[in-house]
Amino acid sequence: MDGKVTASTEFVPVLTEREEEMLDGVLAAPFSYVSTEGPVWRTAAMRRRIIEDERKSHVLVCQESQIIGAVSWSAGQTPGYFRLILTSSSDKAWTPGTADEAVRAALSTLLRAAEVKRVELLVATYNEVLLEYLTQYSGFIVEGVLRDRFFIDGEFWPGIMCRADLTTFAQRREWLPESRAELLSALRKKTLEDLTATHDGTSWSA
Repeated sequence: MDGKVTASTEFVPVLTEREEEMLDGVLAAPFSYVSTEGPVWRTAAMRRRIIEDERKSHVLVCQESQIIGAVSWSAGQTPGYFRLILTSSSDKAWTPGTADEAVRAALSTLLRAAEVKRVELLVATYNEVLLEYLTQYSGFIVEGVLRDRFFIDGEFWPGIMCRADLTTFAQRREWLPESRAELLSALRKKTLEDLTATHDGTSWSA
């Protein structure tokens, strides 16, 4: 399996009721070798709790107008600490390249919206797609192995604990210093014009 993305991939933040319904369909998938939480069966009530949990955020992953999964992140007890979760509803559609794009989309949103100190990812050793992702891309640093962390097909499997190299996912500034200076200068000019207009239109009485 190579790391190339063979189809156009789109990412949709879960913000509306319609997108929550789409996420519910992803979470309802009962079995996956790619999902970071393993083969999990979720009832409708369990899925509802995940969707309504204010500590969790989600990005839907779509290929050719079909939803193939989601990337979620949840805040830990320690401020600035987050856990990354990948849920697949179509294992055949995932490649290391798709995983890289999906993780980057999720972390781009997270890093813009919160102060982040640490992002963790736990990967089962049977998860070939994410194992190849970890070896082909430099976004995560392996910190250790958890014995017997996952159970699948009648066998216990270790889990690999990783943390994101946040500098790899940091976004470049869109404005160069010169451009930002020009923007601030224009903003100051507009502010003075607005204040002058407001002052001229105000009638003062003794």
